[in-house]
Amino acid sequence: MKEKEAKIKFDRHPLILYVEKEDGSYGRTESASYLSHHYLDDYLDKKKKWDKDLKQQLGNSEISPVYYFMIMLEMGESDLASRVGISRRKLKKHFKMDVFEKMNLVMLKKYADVFDVPVHTLTHFWLAKKEQEDRKD
Repeated sequence: MKEKEAKIKFDRHPLILYVEKEDGSYGRTESASYLSHHYLDDYLDKKKKWDKDLKQQLGNSEISPVYYFMIMLEMGESDLASRVGISRRKLKKHFKMDVFEKMNLVMLKKYADVFDVPVHTLTHFWLAKKEQEDRKD
């Protein structure tokens, strides 16, 4: 690869390449990944949209925090189920808020460990909604 071919300006994701210089010698040059330059911003925008949509669904009790974190951390159902130590069938039940609300602390702790978040982060959405409902009554 020639030095001119390797030059891509993208400060957010630098890349060091060893290329053939104009004088025929090889040396290092700083560049960026073609994919990073062209697709990273698009991916980050999509991730923000997912976050916004999922938080809205979470606020409407359509999904549970388990589903939210699974999607945001880009895990598959099989992967998450095996890490937590439950079947996929049971995992899918935990995607529903009414089942999530009845979950015991041991199971919440397992999910929190897999998602690398404190337990209160998982219960925060549910407790905040419950407080709002109590205020209305």
